[in-house]
Amino acid sequence: MLTHAHLVVYRLGEGFLYASPKSRMPAFLRVSPDYADLEAWTPPCADAGRQEEALIELLRAALECRAALEGTLFVHGACVETGGKALVFTGDSGRGKSTRAAAWVAGCDASWLSGDRPALRITSRGAIVCGVPWDGKEQVFRQAEFPLRAIMEVRRADFTRLRRLSPAQARAMLARQCFLPMWDARVATRAFALLLRASAELTVYRLFCGPGEEDARAVREILNRFPENIFKEATDMKIKDGFVLRDVVGEQIVMPAGENISRFDGALLLNEVSAYIWERLQAPISREDLLEMVLSEFDVERAVAERDLDAMLDKLRALNVLEE
Repeated sequence: MLTHAHLVVYRLGEGFLYASPKSRMPAFLRVSPDYADLEAWTPPCADAGRQEEALIELLRAALECRAALEGTLFVHGACVETGGKALVFTGDSGRGKSTRAAAWVAGCDASWLSGDRPALRITSRGAIVCGVPWDGKEQVFRQAEFPLRAIMEVRRADFTRLRRLSPAQARAMLARQCFLPMWDARVATRAFALLLRASAELTVYRLFCGPGEEDARAVREILNRFPENIFKEATDMKIKDGFVLRDVVGEQIVMPAGENISRFDGALLLNEVSAYIWERLQAPISREDLLEMVLSEFDVERAVAERDLDAMLDKLRALNVLEE
């Protein structure tokens, strides 16, 4: 048995049985090994609407497995079409992917292609993006496809900045945002091979910007008129897993969790600026971009901000909590 976000998977002969989690209405789906034969059933229940939603989640997982065998990836993100090409906004939950995409629709003459899970197909002539009907809560999609212009990993910021990601950085990011069915080694291997190709061949940026229409237009200006202002690849760093920031009687203190409890030798008390840096380091980020975020958040001279940031990073390295 394997538990996924929206389903529980059981091995059934050579195929699988998908079931909705206990927290949802009961629904079941028998899946053949090649995902070409699906058989669904739903026991009687009091909430047919929620049961239908649960069944759609199971069907989506099976269809995305079949699509991976056919050479298609699904990206957790929002997608718009502008000038005959697609832009995909992706990133961790809560980063504002849909908000940034909506700003392009409102302020840059763009059109929605997919509000949640666009399909990405890589061909010998480039990557193609299309909308799918199991789009998620937004239910914004078009039955159309367009060549991909770029994938944008969204970061909230009070400034506008684009940085090109290296293939390794793109791979790590896409591995978090693409559908990888780990319960089926054959499909997962195929999906990961597609992910490797995508990270090597596609244009992937880290996007720092605000949520408004003016921010979308600023990004469009950089892409269309000033591509020389796109920053080159830079080394990332982030906080290692197993450390949390806690408010203890009004003080911000770094505390270890899990296996790190016995290994963590020291304590880290953070002020307001250091706590802000710690939070930004929960996701991979370059030193240069982190410095710009500090400067946009606090009224401090650049030289002072650089000195304090480097001192903070050196302290994190000494405590062995920084991954570079």
